[in-house]
Amino acid sequence: MPDPLPVALHEVRLTPRASGFARRGQPWFYADDVLAGAPSPPRLVRVRDEDGRDLGLGITGPSKLALRLCGPWPGDGVPDRATFFAARLGAAIDARAGSLGPEDGVRLVHGEGDLLPGLVVDRYGPLLVLQVTSAWVETALDAIVPCLVDRLGADSVVARNDVPARRREGLPEEVRLLHGRRLDQVAFREHGVVHDVRPFTGHKTGFYLDQRPARALVRSLAKGRSVLDLFCYQGGFALNALAGGASAAVAVDQSEAALAAARAGAERNGLAGLTTVAGDIFDHLRALRERDVRFDLIVLDPPAFAKSRREVEGAERGYRDLNRQALRLLAPNGFLVTCTCSHHVDGPRFEELLRQAAAGLPFRVALRQRLGAGPDHPVLLPHPEGEYLKVVLLQRLDP
Repeated sequence: MPDPLPVALHEVRLTPRASGFARRGQPWFYADDVLAGAPSPPRLVRVRDEDGRDLGLGITGPSKLALRLCGPWPGDGVPDRATFFAARLGAAIDARAGSLGPEDGVRLVHGEGDLLPGLVVDRYGPLLVLQVTSAWVETALDAIVPCLVDRLGADSVVARNDVPARRREGLPEEVRLLHGRRLDQVAFREHGVVHDVRPFTGHKTGFYLDQRPARALVRSLAKGRSVLDLFCYQGGFALNALAGGASAAVAVDQSEAALAAARAGAERNGLAGLTTVAGDIFDHLRALRERDVRFDLIVLDPPAFAKSRREVEGAERGYRDLNRQALRLLAPNGFLVTCTCSHHVDGPRFEELLRQAAAGLPFRVALRQRLGAGPDHPVLLPHPEGEYLKVVLLQRLDP
């Protein structure tokens, strides 16, 4: 291979092989994919192939993930941070224009899906919650936050940066107020149900916005049914089931604080019939089976069992066991809404685990529907890693 052509300070060139992947839309590249141009220090760069042809913009970083592409850009240079984020954030906000009411909750920025790798922004009414996993994006918060505030008029902006992924970029894990007044609790409305969000103490950015389609499904199935909501957090599925006419809902979680929030949510929305149980989910499932308790609709939404490839084998055992126990608790013709948010367990593999869980049961099980995150969580086709959430609706079939 001939010596690479000299590169400018804000330019990175990829190997021929990596350039081919970049043209097909692959957004992630590692140090050995870089032909010329140092990945560090973190900066916004123009990305080119081995012959200097343009491949758009990218963000470099200090981790093994040396370069993340962030789409085409007009001209031949690199924009300043304010110009770059004004354009990208503006496009993301415009794409969610129908979900920007004063009481709405919506994911405004979904990383690679919005050509802003390393950045997530969730909106809960007057509150914005950011999560940053890129060293360069971290240095650009002084451009990002004013842009968001000017466009949306947010009362408060919180950085929910207590995620282990930040360690790979040399960033601290922290939660801090970036703008405005501290809001320890705000409310937003979804499918007619009001949910409280605690941005400084809740899970993720305060709520699981990605499960909006699955909560709508549960609501549509719930009328007249008894419901079991496992790993319920603050009862989003249980509350939607009761709002949809469920006869009763049992919400189970290890967190007493989350269950208190579920009870408060039921009271706030005028929903009767909620029972909460604190404890280990596996133990509770076994106890229900021993008592021969059955449910018409079960929701199984565990945390990610496989956060790395090393954990996949154990995660698969967990998914098989949990789903088999849940299927055994279904009443005749009952439904199971089962989920995985482990991106290391893809859709086909998850469905194979469900087939294994159903094998040998004294009834047939049908796959009725597949769901994922809502449209505010876009996934680029060449980036399957972005499709982390898989939701499957199963039904027990009885003659």
